[in-house]
Amino acid sequence: MIIWGITANNHDASIAVFEHKILGLTNTKKLKLLWAGMTKDFSNIPNDPHLNDAMVDYLMKEFGAPKKIYFYERPFLKSIRQLLAGQGFKFKQNNIKKYLARYNIYAPIKYIRHHKAHAAYGYYTSKFRNAAIIVLDSIGEIETFSIWQGHRDKITCTYSQGYPNSVGLFYSAMTQRCGFIPNKDESKLEQLARSGDWKIHYDTFFDDLIKKIMPFKLKINLHRGCRAWLPELTQEKDLTNLAATTQKIFEEIILEACSWCRMYLKSRNLILVGGCALNKTAVNKISPLWNDFYVPKHPGDPGACIGAVLAAHENHIDFDPNVWYNKN
Repeated sequence: MIIWGITANNHDASIAVFEHKILGLTNTKKLKLLWAGMTKDFSNIPNDPHLNDAMVDYLMKEFGAPKKIYFYERPFLKSIRQLLAGQGFKFKQNNIKKYLARYNIYAPIKYIRHHKAHAAYGYYTSKFRNAAIIVLDSIGEIETFSIWQGHRDKITCTYSQGYPNSVGLFYSAMTQRCGFIPNKDESKLEQLARSGDWKIHYDTFFDDLIKKIMPFKLKINLHRGCRAWLPELTQEKDLTNLAATTQKIFEEIILEACSWCRMYLKSRNLILVGGCALNKTAVNKISPLWNDFYVPKHPGDPGACIGAVLAAHENHIDFDPNVWYNKN
């Protein structure tokens, strides 16, 4: 039976195709990942948020129509958070059954919590049978930061915090403040930070924006950015120093999360997932602290298309990163 995991209707739309078998007359199930890819490789639109007819047609012809869909978030919870955030009630826009019908996808849908899809992607594609899992992104329905414990074939959430206290939103807002495009150019901010002095504005960040590192708490909601913050800082040197302080605080948050894991969880293996796992500078600093460390390929929302399926079935798979499609 062919099943699909889908990430879409937000950003970085992606699909994972699995073969699902029940072995013999037993309850033993086997999952095999056949293909995974992002819409942008078919549409040529960077960070394309929507599925693509050419992509869906290709998968239908290559593997056949899916018998079931696993979607990477729960639309109702997302709609509630959007309402509380002052964005209006967007349940119609979040109607995934209707959304998928546009692409002639009519299979039954199972919805998976966003952060669980992230955690499952990391854990069930790893070699670990015990691990601490840190999930850091902007927003997943309501959750923004969660810590999970993986043991054998189960993952359990041991810590969670929610909107608007978001490490990802903080980093994206500062990406915007430094003149880049949020949710796209975070790597440029990371590179800019290498040339700056983090000490110059460190106290100002805590005076104006940040209340606490762990648990991470903001003094203001940064969902819409902070373009007007410190408007007098416009020179390249100023922006470089702001970037350096942002990166420094980001690393402190992750290090505090690692300390929490080592204090409260038994495993000395760490998995890092979510969009924040793309920050290579921070990853290189925390990886030596663990016996073993793993960041899967495409750890942000694209990987959640695989994670949505694995979260539902609680199966480790033989994962080859080369299964990800790349038009180049």
